[in-house]
Amino acid sequence: MTITTLLDAQTFRTFTKFDILSRRKYWKSPVLFAVIMSAAAVVCFLFHSIDGAVLLGSVLLVVGCGMPVLYFITFFRSLSKQVRLQQLDPPRVVYTVQLEKEPEGIKVRNATEQATYSWDKVWHAYRNWGCVYLYVTQDKAFLLPLSGERDGGDALWTLVGEMMGQEKRTDIRKKQAVINARPGTAV
Repeated sequence: MTITTLLDAQTFRTFTKFDILSRRKYWKSPVLFAVIMSAAAVVCFLFHSIDGAVLLGSVLLVVGCGMPVLYFITFFRSLSKQVRLQQLDPPRVVYTVQLEKEPEGIKVRNATEQATYSWDKVWHAYRNWGCVYLYVTQDKAFLLPLSGERDGGDALWTLVGEMMGQEKRTDIRKKQAVINARPGTAV
């Protein structure tokens, strides 16, 4: 099975948000910071009769809420900058991945280099709407878009399951379906 990755801005954004915010959970630190600073601000407000407590509480609250907001603004701005730097609008071919049922079954090539990966060394695979994220290491993933697949990527997902094992793959579409489901609707 050969997949040519035609990467567009939206696919890159979706992958990066998943990788940074969902998989690596880098949202936790700014949110924890906001909670701690807000709790300290509440304590200061409780002692409002002490000189400077309200001012200190206000400063803690502004910093506690401002830093996470700044973090997320910076994150989304850098995401837009990466789209421009990688020239993803219009979409462009970034690499071709060949998947075969053999031990050294993942071959990736782009315009300048070629690499081969063993199925047993692959870290994890995630299936999202329209794309499979194949992580060959914890920090390196190949995006396999499903737009050209007639079966919606079922054959690719089955091959990944056969070669990696079911425990090394996650279908994140199911989690999103549960999150997006309205009360009273079946999932």
